[in-house]
Amino acid sequence: MSIPYTYILLAATIISVVGTAPTLLSEETRKYSWIAPLISMVILLITTNIYLMAYIAFLVIIGVLGVVTLMRLNSPIRGVDYMLVSIMIIATVLALYTSDLALVLLSLMLVSAPTYLLILMGDPSISIEVGVKYVVNMIIATVLFFVGAIMISSGPSLITYIIGFSLLLLGLSLEVGVAPMHEWVPDVFTAGNPIPVSIIASIAKIAPFIVAVKITLTSMELYKVSPYYLAYIASAFAVISMFLGNIGALTSKESPRVLAYSSIANMGYVMSAFAAAIMGAQEMGITLGLALVGLLLQLFMNAVGKMGFFNTVFSKGNNAVSTWLISLAFIGTPPLLGFWSKLYIILALVYGNLTWLAILLVINSVISVPYYVRLARELGTGWKGSLAEGLIIVFTIIVLSTTIPPSWLIKPIMNLVNYLILSL
Repeated sequence: MSIPYTYILLAATIISVVGTAPTLLSEETRKYSWIAPLISMVILLITTNIYLMAYIAFLVIIGVLGVVTLMRLNSPIRGVDYMLVSIMIIATVLALYTSDLALVLLSLMLVSAPTYLLILMGDPSISIEVGVKYVVNMIIATVLFFVGAIMISSGPSLITYIIGFSLLLLGLSLEVGVAPMHEWVPDVFTAGNPIPVSIIASIAKIAPFIVAVKITLTSMELYKVSPYYLAYIASAFAVISMFLGNIGALTSKESPRVLAYSSIANMGYVMSAFAAAIMGAQEMGITLGLALVGLLLQLFMNAVGKMGFFNTVFSKGNNAVSTWLISLAFIGTPPLLGFWSKLYIILALVYGNLTWLAILLVINSVISVPYYVRLARELGTGWKGSLAEGLIIVFTIIVLSTTIPPSWLIKPIMNLVNYLILSL
């Protein structure tokens, strides 16, 4: 008899929390504090559900790299920070696995709350001001998201549903930094320490979109809501975020600020995939499948790329080859990972009768070329033989692993899409 996956998630959480606690008793034992969080993430791979396997494996890789990245920082909460990353990964897996509204919303909180502590790491004179601004915005985002989710899940009228969806979208946008709810992103990304910011810019972006997609698609199917109103609201956010993010990055000088606006633009691409998924929700066919594959791949590309870039910012320059490859992947240069994510999003938009949005996405990818080239030139300063160099090489290998049409990656994700569709 196979073990229910909820037990695996519970066991992972207990191992992370209980296993980390004894290592925090002294400075001598703190150097082993990474062991329990690492084990807790690895056991998430114990699943008989092949539809979840590829997704969980990628999340575990990102989580492990996040823990290794945090090792570079002399954190005042050493050990606790590793545990927080593992909790974020466990919660993200929970967001995908469960169909219970309460647990889905709980997973969102478990991803968001740890970032409140992570952002406070670094220079206290800067971190407290940045942290307060970040925490206030995240609390507002959570309230908006929860109110919207409850409204659209309670059998509303069409008008009430649209209002609830708009609130959910506002909360989601504030949570992940989609324009026009992006105001906190440039300041936090610029003033915050690059290491914890790399976690916020990568891992923390994944679960909110998954939760929003699950709640929206499930409620649309349940209450037979027409997709057009919702898709065009999401499209409006996507367009604003893509243009504002790319233009902001073009006109910014500091590398962290460029990366902040780049993140805003990337979240606009993911929001485009969300809009396409809404358009494809009724027929549950190719449009929805392409949209969800593009959404997941773009989130993965953003996670890998941002962690690579912020590691380079922290080190004040690293391997030029790696930096150039990550930049080219973000632009969408074939056949790197960013090309495949954008290709699937564009195809989903075309199939979903949102061709105009697909054209705008292509235009924005072209707009992004100059500042990614500038980032590659500024940050790629040569070999330094450090932990950062090793990390960036790993991120680059992940990006390069898709240079052959990634059937090994696409097929499992398509299986995951089928699982999502069947669970709605």
